Amino acid sequence: MDKKLDCAIVRDLLPSYVDGLSSDITNQAIEEHLGGCPDCAEALRRMREPAAEKSPPSPEVDYLKKVRRRSTGRSLIIGIVLMLIGMTLMSFRIFYVGSAADASDVACHVTVEGDTVTVSGTLTSSGLGISRMTFSDSSGMVQMKVSTAPKAFFNHGDFTASYTAGGDVGQVRIDDLILWENGTAISNTAAQLFQAMNPFVGDMPSNSKIAAILGVSDQFGPYTNELQTSTEPYGWTLCLETDIPQDEERAAQDSMAADSYVMLATIGNLSYVTWEYQVDGNAQEYTVTAEDAAAYAGMDIKACAQSASQLQTLLESLGIK
Repeated sequence: MDKKLDCAIVRDLLPSYVDGLSSDITNQAIEEHLGGCPDCAEALRRMREPAAEKSPPSPEVDYLKKVRRRSTGRSLIIGIVLMLIGMTLMSFRIFYVGSAADASDVACHVTVEGDTVTVSGTLTSSGLGISRMTFSDSSGMVQMKVSTAPKAFFNHGDFTASYTAGGDVGQVRIDDLILWENGTAISNTAAQLFQAMNPFVGDMPSNSKIAAILGVSDQFGPYTNELQTSTEPYGWTLCLETDIPQDEERAAQDSMAADSYVMLATIGNLSYVTWEYQVDGNAQEYTVTAEDAAAYAGMDIKACAQSASQLQTLLESLGIK
C-alpha cells in the first residue's frame, strides 16, 4: 500500500502535528512528505513562527490624531468665546445703548442758570430705567435725548443730569417737546399741546389729540363730535353722552370754558366751541367763542399759543396742569 500523502492531506494534518497530537506513523508519513515538498515545509515553518505583534501606529497617523484632537478643542474654545462675546454685545445693546424713549413717556423739570441746564425727572413706565442721556446745543437751543432699557440694578426710572451749553440758553427740548423756554418751565401738558397745534379745525384726528391731552373724556365721559366747516365762522361741537347733575352744571361749564379757550388757541381757524349735554334729562347747550376767549385772556386768543411759554402762561391762568 502506498503510504505517501498528498499536499492537501498533509496541510490538514499539520496543526495536529505541530501540537503533538498525531501518531508516530502519521508523523513519519508527514516528515517523509515534508522532506520532498518545499511548499508544505514552508507552511510548517510559518505555522511554527510566533504570532506577529500588532505593529504600533505610524508616527504620521499618531500625529494626525493629535492634530485632530487639538483642532476639535480649539474649535470648542472659539465657539464658547464667540458665544460670550455675542452675549456681552447683546447685553450692551439692551442695557446700555437701549432704545430711544418717547418724549411723552418722560416727565421732567428743567432749570437753567446761565449756560448750565439741569434736568430731573422720572419715566412714566415702571418697568423701564434710564440707560443713557445725551445733550447737544445749537443757536441757543439745547436738545436732550433719553434712551431707556429694562430696569436693572444699575439703571433707574428717576434721573438728574446737567449740561453746560456753548452759550446762552433760550430753549430746552426733548425730541420735539419744549421743556423750558425763555425763563419759563414748560409743563408736559403745555409741551404736548404746543406740539399738537392744528391750523385747520377740519382735521378731526388732530382735534381729538388736543381733546385727549386736555382730558375731555376724563372730565365728562364719552362724547361725539360735529364740525361746522362749510362757512365761517368755523365751529366744533362736542356732544356729551353722560348727564350732568344740576348742582354740578356750573363747575362743568367752568371746565368747558377752560378747555374751549385752549382749543381756540391751538386750532388755527376755530372760531367757536359748543358743548351739548343734558342736565337731569333736559338738553342744554354752552358755547364759547374766540371773542369770549380774547376777553378772558386780554388779547387775541390765537396769540396765546404763539410760543410754548405763552401757552404755559394761559394754562396756568386756567388752572390746567
